[in-house]
Amino acid sequence: MISPRFLDPTELTTRVQLAERLGVDQLWLEQQPDQRDATLMAATYLNAAPAMTVGTAVLPIYARHPVSMAQSAATLAELSRGRFILGLGYSHQFINEYVLGYKQGPPIAVMREYLSIVRDLTNAGAASVEGRYFTARSQYADPYQPVPIYLAALRPQMIRLAVEFGQGIVIWLCSARYVREQVMPVVREACTALGKREEDFTVLTILPAYTGDDLVEQTNRWEKTTASYRMLPYYRHVLDAYGKPEPGELSLIGTREQVQERLAEFRDAGCVPAPSPMPGTEQEFIQTVEAAYQP
Repeated sequence: MISPRFLDPTELTTRVQLAERLGVDQLWLEQQPDQRDATLMAATYLNAAPAMTVGTAVLPIYARHPVSMAQSAATLAELSRGRFILGLGYSHQFINEYVLGYKQGPPIAVMREYLSIVRDLTNAGAASVEGRYFTARSQYADPYQPVPIYLAALRPQMIRLAVEFGQGIVIWLCSARYVREQVMPVVREACTALGKREEDFTVLTILPAYTGDDLVEQTNRWEKTTASYRMLPYYRHVLDAYGKPEPGELSLIGTREQVQERLAEFRDAGCVPAPSPMPGTEQEFIQTVEAAYQP
């Protein structure tokens, strides 16, 4: 993951190209409520790195009507010749109701309607859904190709919905133990129930990463960040699952050897760990990417 938050667009483009030269073949970026538009930044990433796949982790659904979301996703997929992944998330009550001014509905029912519209438009070119929360009678006439859909999903019902409608989930602030014990059993159960192959469904785990000379400072910064996420109920549930986690359990902050060990732990748990280099110099960025991908 290369966050669009911390650098200007020129520097971000440089880092995307650096990552490609270092062997990275997939990039992710998040959408913050007060930051750059992730779909436009995804287009920038796709253009800067013509061999890479780029995904959003994640776009909040209440910020865009599903027809508009599907149009953006289909356009990005067409322009990049199929290198775009649409990551979606229900977001949080504070964002949905205070920032955006909506009265949010029940997460699973809302997401089911939203996904029905987005999937129909991006996979069949037409949607006709008259729902309680979202309605669409729409067609997408331009050339399109199916767009993989990932969901932000931490708990069983949303994970099952992701298996039903999509190709993967994106998770954050999860330890390897949480992935192994709380996520993967639900994925396996849902894949079996829906007749899907588990190996065709991706569990992507975003992990802050840093290898450099300021390990103490970066660890402290990450500890403060995790503490702030406790204010959000979804993440508080994850952080409280096994008692207060150590910062290292939720990150790839450490020496090259420690980064490699933690990557192995997450892979053994059944997920695909995605390092997210923390803010720093270009050299620290290179060191961190090399530590993650070049044993």
